[in-house]
Amino acid sequence: MFLLKNCRLIPELTEGFTGRMADIIVDHEKITDICEAGSVQDFEGEIIDAAGCTVLPGFFDLHCHVYLFELGKIAEMDSKEESYTFVDSYNFAREYLRQGYTTLRDAGCAYNVTVKLMKLRDAGLIDNVPDIISSGRALTPTNPSNDEYTLLYEVADGPAEVMKAARKQFEAGNDIIKYMVTGCYLDESGIPGISIATEEELRAAVQIAKMRGSYVMGHAHGAEGIKTAIRAGLYTIEHGSFIDDEAIEMLKNRDDCFLVPTGSIGLACMTEEGQAGLSDSIAEKAIKYEKQEKECINKAYAAGLKMGFGSDIDYATFKNMAGLEFIARREWYDFKPMDILLQATKYSAEIAGLIEEKGTIKVGKNAELVIINGNPDEDIDVMRNLPRYVIFRETVIDNTIAEGFRKKEQ
Repeated sequence: MFLLKNCRLIPELTEGFTGRMADIIVDHEKITDICEAGSVQDFEGEIIDAAGCTVLPGFFDLHCHVYLFELGKIAEMDSKEESYTFVDSYNFAREYLRQGYTTLRDAGCAYNVTVKLMKLRDAGLIDNVPDIISSGRALTPTNPSNDEYTLLYEVADGPAEVMKAARKQFEAGNDIIKYMVTGCYLDESGIPGISIATEEELRAAVQIAKMRGSYVMGHAHGAEGIKTAIRAGLYTIEHGSFIDDEAIEMLKNRDDCFLVPTGSIGLACMTEEGQAGLSDSIAEKAIKYEKQEKECINKAYAAGLKMGFGSDIDYATFKNMAGLEFIARREWYDFKPMDILLQATKYSAEIAGLIEEKGTIKVGKNAELVIINGNPDEDIDVMRNLPRYVIFRETVIDNTIAEGFRKKEQ
């Protein structure tokens, strides 16, 4: 049990308590009390002084690839042995937690590493790994770019093959299905706007997912692919780079299909470091479509769509650019700070079906808390710095010390 005192809270992210300053008591991995700052006396347990820092709910990344260690080394990554890929993925997952992300939704990996990470964590064999929603290998039709991602893709053509491929992902222990609906940016032959999957194939994947009480997330840049995915019953539209007015109207006021933009990858590809890690053809694509993507996503935001928080970024960039997705949604897109925070927490928890456990600060919810210097609801730039502390149930990550990770004593 421990006390987190002198916490600055944000009303939009807090339930059951109306004050701006509070003390928070955590016991057995849950928030057990939220009370006026300074009101807890003679506390028997560890005390952490937030000293007026803002306390946020744990963050979500609804579009990550924990096996993706460096953008400029796709070929090397695609030929790595499983043991090395596992270590890369473990390190990335730990870095996510260090930066305040307590829930990840992996959008495709090699060797089923996300399922293995969760099994080992839950068995107590590894620690400091956030909760991961796993999709396994991404389903894709036969396509010229497939040979660049042989460990990531599960190739399936036609409804029958798609059903079998989807069943294989669930058999391997995954939670959801990822489907490649359109072409990609980050391969030499990919054309982001073109559709590569048919509506019948997508419906086949959705059918299998629904039988498991699950859903399909769809990689979709182009407007036609986005609309096909919506009609087919996919639950989330990933990237949505070239979404048009018709697709925006199709998504308005829905509770069964959501857009998950990924600003980090767009912003990173425009930096000098990011450009240096890309081939000329891929860098040219990023530059070519930059303006269109920004305009389309900003239009969807202005229309009031509830959006999830995704990054699609690699480990090397993520580690070197703390708070990247928060900054990208302000600089790459043009979102307001409070909306960005809602997307990273409450909205993503709702989309992930986890709002009863996560996403806001409330008595009874999981003790997943992020202590930030400054007021991110007013100035999102403060997210460029690592959190002071991250609380993940019984673990306290103290970024004010070199090691950071330490186990919470029982």
